Amino acid sequence: MTADSMLFRGIDDSKRERLLRELGAERRHYAADSYIFHQEEESAGVYILLAGSVEVERISASGRRQMINRFTEPGTVFGEVYTFLEDHPYDFGCVSRKESEVLFLPKTAFDRRNGEIADRLVRNMLAIMSQKAYFLNLKMLVHSAGSIRKKIILYVLYENPEGEGMLPLNREELAAYLAVPRPSLSRELGKMQREGLIRTEGKYVRFDPEVLEEFL
Repeated sequence: MTADSMLFRGIDDSKRERLLRELGAERRHYAADSYIFHQEEESAGVYILLAGSVEVERISASGRRQMINRFTEPGTVFGEVYTFLEDHPYDFGCVSRKESEVLFLPKTAFDRRNGEIADRLVRNMLAIMSQKAYFLNLKMLVHSAGSIRKKIILYVLYENPEGEGMLPLNREELAAYLAVPRPSLSRELGKMQREGLIRTEGKYVRFDPEVLEEFL
């Protein structure tokens, strides 16, 4: 039923399946482009990615879509914050970008009346939230950058600190992540390439980290 996940750290593998069934966990399948949960929907529990790819998104009042995050790594926990907020619906939606399999764990699983396993889940969840807080701080730094160029630089430095490698997002996805129009992103990347600051081939990117850092 489960994938390796930080949420299940310290729980004996031989007992995990049985314990999760007793806590009401269930495996769910989602077709491509189907929603796992919708913006403004009430949370019923947390989700653990078993296979596939999902995106967290926010739709503005004008209908503009902003991609908040993408998860492709099996074992990734998502939707967890709202599980512990009383009377607060999702500020974001989550959509399956290709056929995906997810483990759903109801919020009652974290009730301390469930004993030692609930205590373990709560401790593991605190560790997960700490890691995500770091990521969110980084994203706030990117979004608060004063220009598209600075947003690009902060993003590529984070993803490839050595100055070379594959980016996880294509142009359209990167524009959504950085919250900038795609044409503006393409123009700025073109300028940076002409200036010799960066080289891209599809998702492959190469640059000199020290040179880019001078623009921050």
